[in-house]
Amino acid sequence: MVNLIFKIPLNHPLVFLLNIISSFISSVPLLLARRPKIAIVSFPGGDSGSGFIIACSILKIKYIVDYRDEWENQLIYASQLTRFSRGFYLFMKKISIFYYKRARFVSAVTIPFVVDLKKKGVTCVMHFPNGAVTSLFRPVVRRPDNDFFSIIYSGGVGEYYRLDVVLSALKILADKNLKNIRLLIVGRGTNEHILYNLKKYSQQLGIQNSLMYLGNKSNVNELSKIIAEADVGIIPFDDNLLWKNALTAKFFEYCSSGLPVIATVFDDSLLAKVISENRIGLTSHPLDDKGLADVIQKIYGDKEFRESAGKRARILVEHHFDRNNISKEFLNAVCEVIKC
Repeated sequence: MVNLIFKIPLNHPLVFLLNIISSFISSVPLLLARRPKIAIVSFPGGDSGSGFIIACSILKIKYIVDYRDEWENQLIYASQLTRFSRGFYLFMKKISIFYYKRARFVSAVTIPFVVDLKKKGVTCVMHFPNGAVTSLFRPVVRRPDNDFFSIIYSGGVGEYYRLDVVLSALKILADKNLKNIRLLIVGRGTNEHILYNLKKYSQQLGIQNSLMYLGNKSNVNELSKIIAEADVGIIPFDDNLLWKNALTAKFFEYCSSGLPVIATVFDDSLLAKVISENRIGLTSHPLDDKGLADVIQKIYGDKEFRESAGKRARILVEHHFDRNNISKEFLNAVCEVIKC
């Protein structure tokens, strides 16, 4: 596995093209030197990934696409785009579909992604869902005797995860004299500016003690312990309709750790369906701080539900979303391609 491609992290068509060119130039000598039997490229990373795929295609190297989210649509429907930018990304979507069709197969993490890709003419699509390593993310025997109720958020701080809405909900609860609820943040690739604004916002609300930032944790054992010792995990999506088809990795890590899950999602979203059908948590509508406050209060006051939901969540991952089992199935599919 190699990740040596230079990339400028800006959303602009010219930067996107520059990243594709950089990716292509970086990939060609590597591919010529190694001449792999198969190359696997993971999306998102649409710009750098596209350059790599083009290099594979030109050099006649078999490749597999690991399609992890609808990155093209995220670019196309991003806010404040000019007509030219949206047109450019629409064109790039057509280019990406062209190369997906030429892949040995496309691995998609949700069934809606599989269906959507097939509608676009990508016929060889296989479903390999996200998951969690159950041997690493596992429940603790006994949670620490904290004097507060902890809601854990694990992942990047900012973008489409609205932690400010969670703070607004905690303010509503604090005004009801529920002041012992804490939002714990364990960052990955944290945006320091957004983190600063979150801390400032909590101060403005007068609930600065309700926000605890635990830093970036690259050690998985340390991260899994922090998650498992919390009372509930949260996924605070914004109201972008694209997230209706998403099942994020953090969801499976929470579940594997034996936590019930709170998510701000639309009722017809895939995540809401999984949570509801398996009775492993509660949901509220995106950007609705009052609705989220009601959900938090409900799960806070029902220890029996939290414990039973957490057990069901763990069983769900063990039976269907253990990443080790999924990885073995994916490896078998790759080996079949190599034999061809």
